[in-house]
Amino acid sequence: MNIKRILVPTDFSDTANLALRQAVILAEKYKAELLVLHARLINENSAVKLPKKLAHLKLAEDRIDAEISNYIKTCLHQTGAENIEHEVIRGHSAYSAILSFLNEHPFDLIVIGTHGRSNLEQLLLGSVTEKVVRYAACPVLTIPRNYDLKNKIQTVTVPFDFSKQALLALKTAVEITNETAKIELLYIFEKEKKPAFQLQGAYSKLDILPEIRRQATQRIKELMAEMKGASRKISITVSEGVPHKKIAEYVNKNHSDLVIMVSQGQVGLDRFLLGSTTERVIRSVHRPILTLKQKHLI
Repeated sequence: MNIKRILVPTDFSDTANLALRQAVILAEKYKAELLVLHARLINENSAVKLPKKLAHLKLAEDRIDAEISNYIKTCLHQTGAENIEHEVIRGHSAYSAILSFLNEHPFDLIVIGTHGRSNLEQLLLGSVTEKVVRYAACPVLTIPRNYDLKNKIQTVTVPFDFSKQALLALKTAVEITNETAKIELLYIFEKEKKPAFQLQGAYSKLDILPEIRRQATQRIKELMAEMKGASRKISITVSEGVPHKKIAEYVNKNHSDLVIMVSQGQVGLDRFLLGSTTERVIRSVHRPILTLKQKHLI
């Protein structure tokens, strides 16, 4: 990954503080610029009262500007971080303000907490974080509540299905980790209940095609050799079930330092109704998740 500019949206919550500290670790590693962004909301429906509302916001923002500087220093008092910029923006909602800012100011990475002030936010569809993950054009790293930050990645988990998106995630895992880190690949089949299987005494694809495990393992080894990562420590798990549930089960059990997934950037009806596998994993996994982007707008 080529990371030169990092954005950290903040609402001053504890989770946002964690995201900021993780962003500083990455900024130091990649020698990147770091911008802390705070959105002030305009909750005023009357056009007559809007000028007065904006004037009030301007006075508040002058105070907030100084407070953010102190906030950054407080969060980073144990680090040697310097040259961190900050900016206050306005909007009718936090996510729309952040996304509008991103349209005008491109970044290579966004680091954001998975939920902020509300304990219930992780249970709700359409949170600020989920919308940033869904619509931002650049990769997004989500940091969960109460996570113990790490300076070094020891294990990274990549859900893998041999698609172009999965290959991008695997290549990124190889790029951002060193030779001592372990890469864990999850190859998960959607579980299907078909009468034809049951007539043969089988209840899954793995029963019908037992060679799948060996073939998948062999193909992954070939891919690693092609990307000059054959010497890396790789584990391969093949299972069957609902993808986001299997991923969450594996990651929570094995305590991976990082999960890497790819969002296709789709905005079709299915995304609004159900959400993507990536979004469901973010809701149910208490580990950092790096969401890469490969845009296939529909």
